[in-house]
Amino acid sequence: MTNERNLAAERLFLVAPTTVLLLVLVVAPIVLQLGYSFAPGGSTRADFSAGITLENYWDVLGDMFYLSIILKTIWISLIVTAGSILLGWPLAYFLWRVPRRWKSLLTVAVVAPLLISIPVRNYGWLIILGDTGLINVVLRKAGLIGAPLKLMFTDFAVVLGLTHVLMPFVTLAVLASLERVGEHLAEAAETLGASRLRAILHVVLPLSMPGVLGGAMLVFCVAVSAYVTPALMGPSGAQYATTLVYQQFVSTFDWPRGAAIAALLLLITLAALLTIIAGANRRYARLLREA
Repeated sequence: MTNERNLAAERLFLVAPTTVLLLVLVVAPIVLQLGYSFAPGGSTRADFSAGITLENYWDVLGDMFYLSIILKTIWISLIVTAGSILLGWPLAYFLWRVPRRWKSLLTVAVVAPLLISIPVRNYGWLIILGDTGLINVVLRKAGLIGAPLKLMFTDFAVVLGLTHVLMPFVTLAVLASLERVGEHLAEAAETLGASRLRAILHVVLPLSMPGVLGGAMLVFCVAVSAYVTPALMGPSGAQYATTLVYQQFVSTFDWPRGAAIAALLLLITLAALLTIIAGANRRYARLLREA
């Protein structure tokens, strides 16, 4: 019994620093933000002398301007998530089947965009997508266009920039799932008469779904909360939820309303994640019953 207590105490001692950091750097700011969202708006202070109020939430939910921006942010995040999966899964499959002596080097190449700061990556896209960028220059010299295409500072540029940096998360998550799958399973399916594509769709893809779901959730969470890329590559003004929150805090100095918008975005993100997790659990439970 004494040894068990000592072991439990050692475990608590090991997780204590991480727990304190999470409480100070994550939980406390969220609680503070939620507190501001229930204060009367129009100031930078949380004045609860007249009690708490839901006025900020009603104002946001009842105004199509705010709702349209939040829905647009969610829609773009879903597009980024889908694009990351469509690009990341084949890349993970390639890394899974590549000879082991090349796997480490190619994996480092995949995660290389994560080693570059976000502003540098975004300004790199400006060289490619700008009015005098590579794409417009090539198209104009080829005689395909007469005026530069509006590629930069658009929703398309935001989707491209976010997909570029977030796709490696899907690749790494799927690769981790595929590493636990024996290559002989796909080969066995081909031996039994299945084509390579059929073996991938019916054997490899289902077995990699935990990685797909994990990567998709991570990409969605980061995309919906991204600020720098939408601010540098997107249209001017408050066009996304994060830039709208920034505007409320920095430009209009309405901290309670900005906190309410951030809280709604957090709740929507949590609801989406819980829905995905619940759906995945039901699917796997059904598969287990059928097995």
